[in-house]
Amino acid sequence: MTRALKIGIFFIICSCCAGIYIYKSADFFEGDTKTYYALADDAMGLLRDSDILVSGVVVGKLDKIGLENGKAKFTLKISKEVPLYENAKLEKVMESMLGTNVLVLAPGDSSAPLLKENDYIKNVKTSSGMSAAMSKVSEIMEKTDALMEKVLERENQEKLNKIIDMLVRTTENTTQNVEGSMKMLSSVLKDMSEVMQKVNAKSDSEMEKLSKILENTLKVTDRIAEISDGKDEKLNQTLDDLRNSLKLIADELAASRGAMQDVRDITSNVNQITEKVANGEGTVGKLLTDEKLYEDIVKVSDKLTDYADTLLGMKVYVDAHSNYMVFNNSFKTYFDITLQPRQDRFYLLGVVDDPRGNVSHTVTTHTTDVDGTTYIVEDDKTVVSDKLKFNLQIGRIFGPVALRGGIFQNKAGFGIDYNPWKYVSLSAEIFDFSSGGAPQLRVQGLARPLLWTIEPFSWLYITAGGEDLINGQRDLYFGLGLRFDDDDLKSIVSSVPKP
Repeated sequence: MTRALKIGIFFIICSCCAGIYIYKSADFFEGDTKTYYALADDAMGLLRDSDILVSGVVVGKLDKIGLENGKAKFTLKISKEVPLYENAKLEKVMESMLGTNVLVLAPGDSSAPLLKENDYIKNVKTSSGMSAAMSKVSEIMEKTDALMEKVLERENQEKLNKIIDMLVRTTENTTQNVEGSMKMLSSVLKDMSEVMQKVNAKSDSEMEKLSKILENTLKVTDRIAEISDGKDEKLNQTLDDLRNSLKLIADELAASRGAMQDVRDITSNVNQITEKVANGEGTVGKLLTDEKLYEDIVKVSDKLTDYADTLLGMKVYVDAHSNYMVFNNSFKTYFDITLQPRQDRFYLLGVVDDPRGNVSHTVTTHTTDVDGTTYIVEDDKTVVSDKLKFNLQIGRIFGPVALRGGIFQNKAGFGIDYNPWKYVSLSAEIFDFSSGGAPQLRVQGLARPLLWTIEPFSWLYITAGGEDLINGQRDLYFGLGLRFDDDDLKSIVSSVPKP
């Protein structure tokens, strides 16, 4: 078995696996349905076969999008098991960051009459998603502009300057008051510390001795008063003053002893609180000693770090190439931007200028009389539209193989890329399953013969392949393109001489 045959077999197996995966993971709706209609102001982001959801469950599909009286007309295929009432609501909701939308249906309740098949759902809301957000932003900007115009008026500027001056003065005064208060508080705390040191220097035994001395002095004073028997008024007055002074001293000592006990109680409480915190008790203790809380904080920090690394380390690739379509004798041009936040995944956004566009056939039948004989004539009219198409794809990388899925030239599909060597790449894409005929199959080979050279020659590559290989519009092509990343752009910008 040759190497080329092995590669071909491997490529076919990968394509089949990718197809089975997409078929199994896709949400295909089946079952008996009824047809309903709805008129909307905006159909942007909706595609044919878009899902219709009730409480997150697919109950139908958007069968057709048309135009009626200047509004988008939706043809809805909804399961017969879902009864619809006249107060039913239909809303367009964004499904993903790629801009695709789905229709969310609220069937209503039995307080309103039941809708019949082919009736219109009247309550339709489509101004959601990015357009609604942009309208809100526009309203906010208008209000901001009006506010800024008022602020920039001379009279309002003078008032604003006065307010700012007042705030500055108030801040300065507040700062001075706070500084003065802090100095006073520091002085008070210092005095209290000195008092506590003096009080603590006295032992309980000395306090008891002092109390006994005061008591004995009071007794001696009373005894002297008894001996004098009130004969000497001056002596009596002196003894009374001495007695009152000693009582005051005794009361102060008792109060000091009570204060000392309070200080001991406060110290004991502080020691108990400190011990509980150290043992992990209470709210503060749990915050300081809970290992699970610490692990949760570390996890959150790691996730934030990963997110920042993803944003800062994102690679951006720019691809532009043009293919010459041999049978159609025209050029088909592509412009793609690939965002790669990680090594194993990427997002592709692109625009395709397709000279063939979307081809549709309209057959009209009419009768004509020739020499008395009636003939039936069929006119087949071909219409070409939508030459500008879009690619919106999500991809995953598994070694040399990359799988892609999303929008391929305005149609849903999937693709596979095989990169056995950095100079060569093979790819296949299949899409447009809803056209009624066979889907479009596109196979391409890509070579980078100048990758080893200096820039910008290393950006160049050549392509060759075929399109629409399984239907009647097949074509072959070859082309030339270039691909570079954001690092190349930085090097180009840095090399440009500055004025």
